[in-house]
Amino acid sequence: MENAQLLTNLAKFTVQQVLPVSSTWPVHRRSAVLVLLFVGKFGELRVLLTKRCRNLRSFSGHVSLPGGKADFPEESATMVAIREAEEEIGLPRDEEVLLRNFNMKIEAVTTKFPHFLSRTFLSVKPIVSFLYNAGTPLDSRYKVPLDGSQFFGKLNPGETTSLFSVPLADFTAHRHTHAGFHAEYVSRKLYTAKWGGLTWKLQHYYYPNENIKDTTWLNEIIDTSSGDEEAEGIPCKDVWGLTAKILQELSDVAHGDTGTTKAKGHEELIYALHKFGNQLQDRQRSQWETAMISGQRGVFYSDVIPKEHLNDISVLEF
Repeated sequence: MENAQLLTNLAKFTVQQVLPVSSTWPVHRRSAVLVLLFVGKFGELRVLLTKRCRNLRSFSGHVSLPGGKADFPEESATMVAIREAEEEIGLPRDEEVLLRNFNMKIEAVTTKFPHFLSRTFLSVKPIVSFLYNAGTPLDSRYKVPLDGSQFFGKLNPGETTSLFSVPLADFTAHRHTHAGFHAEYVSRKLYTAKWGGLTWKLQHYYYPNENIKDTTWLNEIIDTSSGDEEAEGIPCKDVWGLTAKILQELSDVAHGDTGTTKAKGHEELIYALHKFGNQLQDRQRSQWETAMISGQRGVFYSDVIPKEHLNDISVLEF
């Protein structure tokens, strides 16, 4: 499928809004991530990822999308995602600076994707954008590979140890056979685990540290990460958990695979926690949330959410 069609599918997608936004993106638990798409050297649509430092308090050493928590109630999801991307990878939030210093433009694709629940009980909103070179003719911007020779990218020593990218199509590839398409991951694994009495599906995609298919300008950035996973005897970066879940739903929608997912995120669970469970209320975690985060035995979602609201939330993906 052409990149233009993939991006059009994403732009047209909208969640049927039946739940109040105030309960799915609670004021004190709002977080956003930037899904930054661009054209790779083979004409494929890629997404930029980071690997977090191992000394961070949460999700240390994990592969993630640039993002973080809102600083104040009036900060929109887009503002959060762009601010955090500037702090973590050096993407200028000022589009004039991006154009003047790096000859790049950023195009908003969609803010309509649902919210996802993090293991630290944040409501995470994906913001999808497309990056291209300013000199590229508009009718070719979805086909011409991004020239990153003036790339803004930098590693924040306190947060990020590496930058890399993967094809968006990889997160749909396991369900389809596309002629001439080969996923870049070395291995894909699927696990199920219990958390709080609910069953969660955990997806893992292992990408080689030395990935010759990635863009040259990303491969030239010094990778300071350590302790990487191995798959098939090859040192790899493990794209898993919430990051994999978000990208899988995005890829499904982009490739028109609406039969396998409705891209619902975790909105029903977030709503139930906030509305009926009195959770996700303050900046400080509740006693129940703290116990859940630490994996304490004998703590369940049913402790705070009435059973009738859990009946349709038996199997989730993280």
